[in-house]
Amino acid sequence: MRTSTTLIGVALMLLGIFTFTAHGNDDLSPAELTLVKSLEQHRINAIDQVIGSVVAIYDENRVGGGSGVIIDPSGLALTNHHVVMGAGVEGWGGLADGKMYKWKLIGTDPGGDVSLIQMQGKDEFPFTPLGNSDSVRVGDWAMAMGNPFILTEDQSPTVTLGIVSGVKRYQPGSGQNQLVYGNCIQIDSSINPGNSGGPLFNLQGEVIGINGRGSFKERGRVNVGLGYAISANQIKNFIPDLLATKLVEHATLDASFSDRNGKVVCSKINLDAPVAEAGLKLGDELLEFEGNVIENANQFTNLICTLPEDWPTQLKIRRAEDDSELTIQVRAFGLPYQKPPKPKPRPGGEKRNPEQERQLQMSDVLAAPSGEVRLEKINRKYAQKIVGHWQSNDGINQKMETPGMVVLNDRVERDGEKIGEQTLRLSSDGRFCLDITIAGKKARYVFNGKKFYSIAEETTSELSLIEAKLNLPVVQAISMSAALGKKPFSTLGKMWLDGSGKAINKNAYRMKIVDDQDDRFFAWISMYGENGRPSSRLLKAAADKDCGDKGGVTFEDWKPVGPVTIPHHREFVSGLEEKQIMAVINQDAKWVAKLDETLFEVDVEEEEEDEPESEKESNEDLAPEEAPTEDIAQ
Repeated sequence: MRTSTTLIGVALMLLGIFTFTAHGNDDLSPAELTLVKSLEQHRINAIDQVIGSVVAIYDENRVGGGSGVIIDPSGLALTNHHVVMGAGVEGWGGLADGKMYKWKLIGTDPGGDVSLIQMQGKDEFPFTPLGNSDSVRVGDWAMAMGNPFILTEDQSPTVTLGIVSGVKRYQPGSGQNQLVYGNCIQIDSSINPGNSGGPLFNLQGEVIGINGRGSFKERGRVNVGLGYAISANQIKNFIPDLLATKLVEHATLDASFSDRNGKVVCSKINLDAPVAEAGLKLGDELLEFEGNVIENANQFTNLICTLPEDWPTQLKIRRAEDDSELTIQVRAFGLPYQKPPKPKPRPGGEKRNPEQERQLQMSDVLAAPSGEVRLEKINRKYAQKIVGHWQSNDGINQKMETPGMVVLNDRVERDGEKIGEQTLRLSSDGRFCLDITIAGKKARYVFNGKKFYSIAEETTSELSLIEAKLNLPVVQAISMSAALGKKPFSTLGKMWLDGSGKAINKNAYRMKIVDDQDDRFFAWISMYGENGRPSSRLLKAAADKDCGDKGGVTFEDWKPVGPVTIPHHREFVSGLEEKQIMAVINQDAKWVAKLDETLFEVDVEEEEEDEPESEKESNEDLAPEEAPTEDIAQ
């Protein structure tokens, strides 16, 4: 990004020279003119690359005006919350192809002014991925696209070009904790009424923000060169919650910090807040928040604005009482919104007009308890797609004619010292056999496709679902075999998208699998790969979302083994901080093209039984054409 931005700056400077010297009958050199033309073409190509993903947002009656951008080929699109507040829970979206497509509201974030909608009517839409807004610098070129003043009669968006004039800006909201723009991007690209919800692009064809506000107050709503975009990295933190069909709240620690004598200190705290119970006291100095060194209180306010409720926040403090340092990790609270009044019934059964109907629909959305799933069937559909995308990345080709298995020989360590070893065999149909030796004690764990078994000292016993989910070696095997089975995690129950999470310091979709007894199991699946592009991969699994007393398992260093990709480094961890208990490091991995069926045979009497209800239901609300293969929320 830096090289292209610099070159375009040079080109614009040369254009200025050309304009000046033309009056003096002097011309640019052929080389300079070639550079100007090539960089002009680069800008045009960037526009052509992204223009198809820009949406003109209308209400159900195809009136109104706002903007949006499609970020996923399945048609998931971002816009402003205040845009859908005017349009309602569904409407029409116009694309540059000149056509209109239906859209429906999936989830919304009134605090950060972001909504996620689903475009409908095509199998695959043009899209533009979210970029890394942390790399944006003052002076970078930025393109804003959208539907200002409802000018897009042919549905082709208006394009304005300018520079980033400020970063990490803060714009206070309106109403109770709503429409707050924290850590946002300030631009001089023209933003006008109707641009709201539209994308801010860099010249590499990435979305770096969602345009939402301008300095219009007392200026007749005319652009004066000050616009503000919600950063792409903030939006990434909220996408899983939005995709889970939630009304999302923003994070708070129930504590405030102020600048005093060159330090950022705790100036207010509720004594029953989790951070207080974890050790934070009045006067303690805040050193770091979410890995960022804190230099002033405004910086902390900006950063916490970018996080959703329930986020596993981490802060490092210096205690006032003895200057000792302490790292605290707690889940954040949510900042509540003022609930709108319910529209009054019409007298005499009189029907509401379209505007009143939209108000009623949005009132129902905003009246929903924050953090709760509003649309269960849609939630489960997206959950299946996310896990299905992970399977398509790492799982076995389900059309393979010849079954086989992965054989992993691993070293088990604690604090860098070997304490045992294990051999894990994963069948191409999701079964597994695990032989593990820790401190001289041997055990075998088997999943035969229906039940879990433990074999130790020649004693065989069946493991209940709860016992299996609380046994970390078994959790490891269950999770890795999920990529291979046709119904991932279905043995453990029905799958839901639980919301936004973080695992091994990466953004994640937190999946929740619930059995018939309402017992839970959690799996964290990545949103992005090392290159910042969308990538679904298993990061962590645990019986408890905080990895409490029984802990969880993390998965790293994924490498191909035959037709599958397997994590070669696993850790048994505990707590939100993911403190290592043991590490499992692969020493040898191979693919065996023939199954050894004796590995999955257990010498106990088993009664024939019907397929568990949880397995029957796991996919029953997905039509065959909704098979989980698409990329989700890029």
